Amino acid sequence: MSDEENIEDIDEQMIDEVMNVISTDGYYQQAEIVKVTCPVCGEEFLGTKRHAGGFIAGHRAYHEFVNSQDMIIDNMGGI
Repeated sequence: MSDEENIEDIDEQMIDEVMNVISTDGYYQQAEIVKVTCPVCGEEFLGTKRHAGGFIAGHRAYHEFVNSQDMIIDNMGGI
């Protein structure tokens, strides 16, 4: 493994490693590689902690939106 990895070259064997990562949005020094799973739908993400945060926040926003739509429909008597 080199001192720097391209984001598309990351795999599950690299989980918990700390490395420099070149991504489409920048260069991350000392980035830890993590894997996270959405507890609602099971979708998984593998990448840097920074990118995992975006994945988690996006999933939370999505699922909160879907849940709020369901509650609005139920409160109005359904479809």
